[in-house]
Amino acid sequence: MRLRVRGAAVFVLALALAASAIPAAAQEPDELLPEQSAAKARAILQQVITTLGGRAFLDARDSDCTGRLAQIGHNGELNGYVELHDQWLLPDKNRKEYIGKGSGSFAGFLLGVNGPVISSKGMIVTLFNGSEGWVRDNKGAVSSQPEDVVKNFIEQMKSSMDYVLRSRLNEKDMTIRYAGSDLVELKAVDWIEFTGPDGNTLRLAVDQSTHLPLRWEVMTRDPVTREQNETVTTYAQFHALDGVRVPFNITQQQNGRVVYQIFLTSCKFDSNLSPQIFTRASLEHR
Repeated sequence: MRLRVRGAAVFVLALALAASAIPAAAQEPDELLPEQSAAKARAILQQVITTLGGRAFLDARDSDCTGRLAQIGHNGELNGYVELHDQWLLPDKNRKEYIGKGSGSFAGFLLGVNGPVISSKGMIVTLFNGSEGWVRDNKGAVSSQPEDVVKNFIEQMKSSMDYVLRSRLNEKDMTIRYAGSDLVELKAVDWIEFTGPDGNTLRLAVDQSTHLPLRWEVMTRDPVTREQNETVTTYAQFHALDGVRVPFNITQQQNGRVVYQIFLTSCKFDSNLSPQIFTRASLEHR
């Protein structure tokens, strides 16, 4: 009889411990006042910035990364790899070198150019410097980027996760709110939502356990068709380099279709990149 009582007591204790291990229900975003929602969102964002490197992340002047880029076709199949050299002189100077050895081709939007696809054999360089942009094809010819392509680069830069975290959190017309919890890639996340003066919606999924960003969503509306376009970037395999945590696996989807995946192999920060490599003259003098 004592054994039965003791067994029952152990069973009840186990139930009590299990119940105590179940977390309290998360507060829903609709239950928060706007001021509370903004405060909670900013507290989570501060954790993200701290995890990404704090002042080293916020004050980074330049970055120099290398890796491989895989382009994904409309049918979801791999169209091959090219080597990628991606350099930034923050905030608005970017130089990308694509080095291909096969007979494949690049879709124009990946290179930030208009027109048909370009052969990926050889080296192709795209360069943006503020309100100007150029491209050098694999035959060495340099041409200016059209005005709409430069405008698109600026819009993408200003809506990127890094730029928002570094430069836009204190914008007067930027609304930030806590958008609730969810599961992303089987991980518990908190969603933070941003709405800028342009009306576009930006959303960030933050891993609740590591405070790392897992997913960045940009929702825009076509000015002509009024249809909504969604660009989703996911991040994985973070590494700490020069005091900054960098995702070495980056995947981008557009309207539900994967278009490319980047696998970085190295990254440097604050290596004093010369402003001269972000000029048209640098493309013309190879």
